[in-house]
Amino acid sequence: MDPGRMTRLLFLPDGPDEAPEIVEPGVAGPVRRKLLPSEQAGGSAVLVLPGAEAVTRWLDLPAGSAAQARAAAAFQVGDAVAGSPEGLHLAVGERDAEGRALVVWIDREKLRSGLEAAQARGVAVTGALPDYLLLPDDAEGRTVLAAFGERLGVRAQGLAFGVEPELASIVVGERPHRYIPASELDAWLLASAERPVVDLLQGQFAPRHDGPVLRWKRLAILAAIVVISPLGLLLGQITKDGLEARAIEGRNKAVAVQLVPQAARYGDPARFAIGRLQASRRQGFGALAAGYLDAVRSVSGMRLDTLVYGQDGAIRSSVSYANYSDMDQLREALKVGGFDVVEQGTVTEGQRVTSDLIVRSKP
Repeated sequence: MDPGRMTRLLFLPDGPDEAPEIVEPGVAGPVRRKLLPSEQAGGSAVLVLPGAEAVTRWLDLPAGSAAQARAAAAFQVGDAVAGSPEGLHLAVGERDAEGRALVVWIDREKLRSGLEAAQARGVAVTGALPDYLLLPDDAEGRTVLAAFGERLGVRAQGLAFGVEPELASIVVGERPHRYIPASELDAWLLASAERPVVDLLQGQFAPRHDGPVLRWKRLAILAAIVVISPLGLLLGQITKDGLEARAIEGRNKAVAVQLVPQAARYGDPARFAIGRLQASRRQGFGALAAGYLDAVRSVSGMRLDTLVYGQDGAIRSSVSYANYSDMDQLREALKVGGFDVVEQGTVTEGQRVTSDLIVRSKP
């Protein structure tokens, strides 16, 4: 990645019905906007992949070239992943204070698809990494949390992943933590992108300067597409569906092994991990946070600014919204979900209203 350029971020969506988003510096702060269906964003950007697509670990790797580091990482990862590691792409990043190297792996076709999606939008990709690795390190050593759509990104010393809030709470447990609100998140992400801890554009995905060769390859592919038959299209769709199904299965396995490493030894890692998590699940923050976030998301235009889990088993949170009726909707959603809410204070600033809340499960 080139830190000398104005850094922009291109966020790929989790699902096919969602639009990519561009985040870029603005006069009054970062600007985030969704791309229209046929919009060409142009320029360059760092490609930000959904955190659930990638697995991050810190491994003890011998010193050597980048290629040697990736080879050593692949050897170690082979014992940690569910299924065959042959379809994975590995990238090696910075070393931590203990000398362990950060290693990220992702399904090779998922990364290729993301790069092609960026190219289709006219964006030149200058680097790529999962969203949670753009979260900052905390000066006090706390676990950093932030919402990326329906998931929580988690970043701490030796820990980084993106999963559903309830699963994140099981892993984070009682660790001291810091939640970055949506109003501050983009500024942190842009700052981290200036000096990323890893770049997935390594090995076969590393930038190359063989433009003429690539152009001839693209022409050959286009020529093949022109003469393809309807039967070929049907077979191609079947193949695509099969690849997507295998990719989803592989992603589930990767997340299961990340949360419960012992799951790698079982034929169905996801089933084993779910069983272990359910057996050890601590009642409290997991169910409370998941229910509360669902309620906030159900109110259009409401934004979660802070979230802290207290020792008394309650969530203390701030939310901002445009209309007082939005708060009525949140109260009703929490009531239906089986939660009690107490308003500690409400302040109006410009066109937004901010309320401090205490939310707890009903006895």
